[in-house]
Amino acid sequence: MARNARIALVTVVSGIALLLAACGGGSDDGDSTPAPTDTPVVTATSEDGGGAGGGEGMVKEQPVADFFQVNCSACHGADRRGISGLGLPLLPDALTEDDDFYLDTIKNGRPGTVMPAWGQTADLGDAEIRTIITFLRTEP
Repeated sequence: MARNARIALVTVVSGIALLLAACGGGSDDGDSTPAPTDTPVVTATSEDGGGAGGGEGMVKEQPVADFFQVNCSACHGADRRGISGLGLPLLPDALTEDDDFYLDTIKNGRPGTVMPAWGQTADLGDAEIRTIITFLRTEP
């Protein structure tokens, strides 16, 4: 993967991770969906200095909406309506699969697509990813 594409993906994942941490309650067991809060945040690790971490191995906490804009909007659009050839829409009515499907997609990526494995590139845990999913399902 080209360095610029990897940096963009790490940035997106980092933002998602920051959004999830706020509602995650510190548990990565994946047994419960976190309740939304006024400002859910996620915490992510940046691997290469790009993205939300600000430097190699840096950890940063960030509101979920900000994480999405920094890390996901390049492929899914700032308005979450999707970008043809890159990322599908991520509006509540477009999310037709169950939460476990989206958890797996964010955590492990999608082979054959540009969707990265945020669980590895930004060290997002299940709690952070579930926070992102809650944001996507509840924010218009």
